[in-house]
Amino acid sequence: MSLSLRELIISELSSKLPVELIRDLVDSYESTLIEFRKSAWTETLWKAGKFAENVYRVLYFIVHSKVITEVPRMTELREELEQLPQEKFSESVRILIPRVTSAMIYDLRSKRGAVHVKPIDPDYLDSTLAVSAADWILAELLRTYHATDSDEVRNAIGSIITRKVPFVEKHGNASFVTVHIGAEDEILLLLLDRRTGMDRVTIGKSMGNVYTQGRITQSLQSLLKKRLIVKVDNVYAITGPGESRISKIVSNIQ
Repeated sequence: MSLSLRELIISELSSKLPVELIRDLVDSYESTLIEFRKSAWTETLWKAGKFAENVYRVLYFIVHSKVITEVPRMTELREELEQLPQEKFSESVRILIPRVTSAMIYDLRSKRGAVHVKPIDPDYLDSTLAVSAADWILAELLRTYHATDSDEVRNAIGSIITRKVPFVEKHGNASFVTVHIGAEDEILLLLLDRRTGMDRVTIGKSMGNVYTQGRITQSLQSLLKKRLIVKVDNVYAITGPGESRISKIVSNIQ
């Protein structure tokens, strides 16, 4: 999360909620994203669990107007939230946020011994779901409790819910892959992150530090022949088979 986005979220939410709660919430969200980008799946789930706890601290304050360091019984609070009067509290606060937090984050962290089909690591699948849930929760809190109605807030919500892809970082206006998995798979990773596609110039800027332009062109042609990507109006986009291939590769990176 960029510094400006972090500051905007904290500023908007802390206008109606205690700033210490919001800082803890945003810190735990950022920690979750850091572990996810490193493909530290188990650590992602643990950090996401901490985020879930901070979400419930925020919900507790909304109900009781009291800041606590820990919610002792999350199940009881969730039941209490569901009984709140509809005319005073939004459906998001009463039902949606607590249920998504519990089912899609906290319960995943506590899961043990899952049966799975190789080569997809179940922790990768769980981490992807947990991060998506954390994105939605933070965006929904911002949508519900923002202080100003501006394009900045709308853009912030859009930035939060943009799909997160491991090993892709944005610096300036360019995206870069932070793990060496070969030119073809690094292109797939970039296109997985940019679902609207990328043109040849943009791909060249992202990969030009480590690959020659000839190697990049050769890799694009190979991916097209394998039908892992398509090219429409000079824009390259990942296909379903391409997404399946790169998801398997990413899930097994240690």
